[in-house]
Amino acid sequence: MVRKVPHILKSELVRVRQGYASHLGLRSEQQDVFALSDFSDAEFVSHGGYLALVADGIGGLQYGAEAAGIATTRFMADYTTKSVEQSVDDALDQAMIEANNAVCNTARYLLNCPGRMGTTLLAALIYREKFHWRSVGDSHLYLCRGGGLTQLNPDQIFARQLQILVSAGIINQSYADKHPQRYALEGYLGLESLPAVERNWQAMPLCDGDKLLLCTDGVYGVLSAVDMLACLRLEPKSAAQRLCDTVLLRAQPNQDNLTAVVLAYQM
Repeated sequence: MVRKVPHILKSELVRVRQGYASHLGLRSEQQDVFALSDFSDAEFVSHGGYLALVADGIGGLQYGAEAAGIATTRFMADYTTKSVEQSVDDALDQAMIEANNAVCNTARYLLNCPGRMGTTLLAALIYREKFHWRSVGDSHLYLCRGGGLTQLNPDQIFARQLQILVSAGIINQSYADKHPQRYALEGYLGLESLPAVERNWQAMPLCDGDKLLLCTDGVYGVLSAVDMLACLRLEPKSAAQRLCDTVLLRAQPNQDNLTAVVLAYQM
């Protein structure tokens, strides 16, 4: 069977440049994993776009590094074998389901119990002149545009429930801010039932010069928006490395693993 590849119009051609950097920090094991599709594969790009993934294995559970690796590998494999006819949104949704199943199946094999190994997973896709994203957990996706930085995905952490209680007048803000479980993950891959997947419901148009930053909490937990913007003024490869270097220069005690992936869009 001959697969029909859609004709690529000149107006649909985009240039996406990428950069990435990762560091162990002061931890004994690297539990961050990232992956990128083949940006030079014009045939796949024509119907699948440019995909970047970042995952952060959960250290409080078992096999965090393995969970992150399994999730990114399965997601990438599933998405990059999408058919020409399948929409990118459907392919992203299916890949997230398969990634969760893969982590759960491994937990059953290693631990005889799903839910005891897990990982965050963040996917950003640039397709033609727009981008799509999916997120489970608390890895961050930022849009850098016109000198500003906007976080696009919400954190799936207990703080969200605390804020609901604050709004209802049940607890005060000070109590919520100091709650010891404030940053506990509510959603991650590895749960028997896939948690709610955060996403954009409509493809978001990109502007010339936009940058996307995917990063783990080892980066955003240390750097301010001003710090990140200063790094993102550079080209993607230099920007990603500068983000990690800036974190390490802060010399935080027990610095977590840190990973940054930068995508730059140029019309």
